[in-house]
Amino acid sequence: MLSFARNLLPPRWRWLLPAAVAMALFHFLPGGATLDRAFLDFASRHPMRASPPPEGSAIVLVDEATMKQLAPLGVRWPFSRAYFTALIAALDRAGAAGIVVDFEFLDPSDAAEQDLLLGATAAATRSVVLARTAEKPPVFYTESFQREQGVTLPAARMGNVDIQADADGVVRHYRVPGSLAAAAFVPPPSVSGGLLRWFGGLRQIEAQRVPVLPAGPFIIAGVPIQTRLVDKSPHFTTAEVAVALAAEPALNGPMADAVRGRTVFVGANASGTFDFKPLPVGAAIEPGILIHWTAWADLKGRGFIAEIPRWIALLCGFAVAGMVGLFGRHHRSLVAPGIAAGCLALLCVAAAYTAHSAGWFFPPATPAVAALFALMGVTAESFILEQQRKRELQAVFGSYVAPGVVDLLMRDPTAVRLGGEKMELTALFSDLADFTSLSEKIPPEHLVAVINLYLQEVSDALLAKGAYIDKYIGDAVMAVFGAPQALPDHAAAACEGALAAQRALAGLNPRFERDYGCTLHMRIGVNTGDMIVGNMGSVRKRNYTVLGDAVNLASRLEAANKNFGTYILLGETTALRVQDRFATRPLTRLAVKGKHEAVEVHELVGLKGTLPDARQAFLDAYNTAYGAMVARRFADAADGFGRARAISPDDVMAKAWHEEAAAHALQPPPPDWQPFLKLTSK
Repeated sequence: MLSFARNLLPPRWRWLLPAAVAMALFHFLPGGATLDRAFLDFASRHPMRASPPPEGSAIVLVDEATMKQLAPLGVRWPFSRAYFTALIAALDRAGAAGIVVDFEFLDPSDAAEQDLLLGATAAATRSVVLARTAEKPPVFYTESFQREQGVTLPAARMGNVDIQADADGVVRHYRVPGSLAAAAFVPPPSVSGGLLRWFGGLRQIEAQRVPVLPAGPFIIAGVPIQTRLVDKSPHFTTAEVAVALAAEPALNGPMADAVRGRTVFVGANASGTFDFKPLPVGAAIEPGILIHWTAWADLKGRGFIAEIPRWIALLCGFAVAGMVGLFGRHHRSLVAPGIAAGCLALLCVAAAYTAHSAGWFFPPATPAVAALFALMGVTAESFILEQQRKRELQAVFGSYVAPGVVDLLMRDPTAVRLGGEKMELTALFSDLADFTSLSEKIPPEHLVAVINLYLQEVSDALLAKGAYIDKYIGDAVMAVFGAPQALPDHAAAACEGALAAQRALAGLNPRFERDYGCTLHMRIGVNTGDMIVGNMGSVRKRNYTVLGDAVNLASRLEAANKNFGTYILLGETTALRVQDRFATRPLTRLAVKGKHEAVEVHELVGLKGTLPDARQAFLDAYNTAYGAMVARRFADAADGFGRARAISPDDVMAKAWHEEAAAHALQPPPPDWQPFLKLTSK
């Protein structure tokens, strides 16, 4: 199949298919991801710029030293709950600012009173954060316990310790919401998580002045405290334990000094505790508490490492291959493209290494290997041409994002000439009525939501009719029909879009009224004429747009709606184009600011055959009267406008023409009179 496909390609293109397939296979098969993970682990162990951990933490471990210290007491793993109570009490009396416990108490112990005492102690010690899984909290925090004790342990004081390892079993990612690390903060952080920024294994972070202490001395110091808590709390209630614990004297000495004022992470590191995790740093395996401590340190310090999606690496791979191919186009020898491939591969790795130190992980395997794959096709001139075409399109894509423009340029980059061309198109401008007063009534955060939803719905309505959204100007929308995608009847499409936009806004108004106590009204101007369409701007920024008098008139028509009490105005050319399909009415000959010649302005009422009877009757009476007015049959015009006013008394133009027709019927105007209105504002 591959050979058949290659035979279909021109000779200069035959190398492209196998090279692309090889790079895609490498990227999507496990080998590429494995190399990326290996690079990430190397960068984590040997960062370009090592930063010290944030201050204010300590790690207390049930380690081998703890086991040796407790052995004379006959203590073996797993510990009874009483020793965990002793550990928490000792850390509290030593002055720990926070106690984050990475032990899952999911099953009842043999001594129910020990569960009760541990639960009451943890609840009474406000600095304690306990581990939980996604399914279960600690076993002693039952509904009956909280009901009988009269205390509720906040969810923020329990953190999820379920960790999802990568495909190779190594832990590299951390999810923050609801986690044990997040529970150590008040209030919990709002970040979602990411790749852990490692400070090293236990020995490395201890060398960076983070106390790593055995739990044995604290347990031994806490056993007497735990005994007194039992004596002073016969009912094992949280209130009794809180009073008894507060009465205990503070612990002093080097042990207490090491944790005083710090957030202490408590975990296990002894053989048989089964809390070892394979991590990218430190020894082959490290205690699981190190994961949560590292996440806490990231949250308090420089944050997590953001992971750039691998599909971006795939795109970069194609770009690297293109640059290698560019060298191959101008050099017949393999020396120059070979050097280029090696340099680019090293550059990708170096850039990824530098980005890792800056807080970004860019997977470098695919672009680095792509440089080697590209050497197979350095003699393929057509590949270079394709890369040049892609680079040209990327430069254009940075200038605008309209899907129609992008699709057109992807199909035929010569379809839109730089500098523009003259075409007959239809422009549409829309704007919200009384937006200034609206913005004074609605809080800014609500106003943004209202405008974004309004622009979304209106834009969707216009795009569905073939519009190109040229730009947003505040709450205004400028759209073009007929370019870059040709529309045989762009005037009718623009009218359909205008009506659809008004319907969309009408559908939103009940929601705006309910949620924000406001309704929106939109004015639209539509005009058809010759325009200059193309790429306008500078070499740094271009915009595919339209220019010309016809565009300006569409903008003026939008603003003129407020003079006529209308919501959609059409230019004369547009109205003539759509009069067979749409119900319209002429309003006047209008001279807008900046233009000397008057144009007849029409209101777009709706699709023919869809209007209510009363509206159709008004429209018939009005149009008949307007025709009589233009023909200087003023008495007939006054009678017709009177009938129209009887149907719609509030119509601005029916009232104005009725009064003027009546006046002209008594005293006719000069012979050159025309229905005319001049606007002096935009």
